[in-house]
Amino acid sequence: MGSEEPSPKKLKLSGDVSKTEKSDYVRILADERQKAAESVLEFKFNKKRVKILSSAQDVPDWAEGVVYWMFRDERVQDNWAFLFAQKLALKNEIPLHICFCVKPKFLDATIRHYKFLFKGLEEVASECKSLNIEFHLLIGNGEEVLPGFVEKNKIGAVVVDFMPLRDCLSWAQTLKKSLPKEVPLIQVDAHNIVPCWTASDKLEYGARTIRGKITRQLPEFLTQFPPVVKHPFSGKLKADKIDWEAAEKSLQVDRSVGPVTGFVPGYKAGISVLQEFCNKRIKMFGSKR
Repeated sequence: MGSEEPSPKKLKLSGDVSKTEKSDYVRILADERQKAAESVLEFKFNKKRVKILSSAQDVPDWAEGVVYWMFRDERVQDNWAFLFAQKLALKNEIPLHICFCVKPKFLDATIRHYKFLFKGLEEVASECKSLNIEFHLLIGNGEEVLPGFVEKNKIGAVVVDFMPLRDCLSWAQTLKKSLPKEVPLIQVDAHNIVPCWTASDKLEYGARTIRGKITRQLPEFLTQFPPVVKHPFSGKLKADKIDWEAAEKSLQVDRSVGPVTGFVPGYKAGISVLQEFCNKRIKMFGSKR
């Protein structure tokens, strides 16, 4: 459980990134992943990022796939939950499936939020297809629709990402009770550099008290990501063609707040914004933020 990942000294990027072209950060990050490891199976994964929520801990012999229930971390690369799910699937030589469950309503999210979300998920689905990973868009609350999906398709493990809101934590607990008892439910903090449950063992009341705890653990957790690779194992379960229009119609949200221009969804667009910030705006951040 205490295995450490490569030293953060490997985080240095090659060359002067301030002189790169618009799309180069995507290429540079891909190159850095390849330097970290050929795949997650060869990478020394720090298991402190992982919590096993169920009594079952091992993928059963009859398993015909692993599922990653994607919710908070909607990307393929640089995603510890996705990587751990692929690690399990590679180790057991079975297919990998990604499920995104479209909740009819989530907090006060409007149609603006969901349109942005769906466009980003289209990119995720396309990348999954290129990697021989089936991406399933399920309509309904995950804790309600996933148990049937798991049982019907002989899924041997479910990986979920981590979101600290009480409602989201309760979904995982509800799912745990509904899964077949032989199927492990595993949570991975893919959102924080230092996993939330490792950063502190108590409720913190201010940044001053937790800042030092996080900083002390950065050498262990601030590391490179290995790549999510083309998955070598396929199965009979194939994803249905996604009807994005039907998914949108299933929503019970405020439709008066429409999309805005100037904000492009998806991982690649996000990396482009990061590069533009690093190259042009970071020098003004201290005085004009």
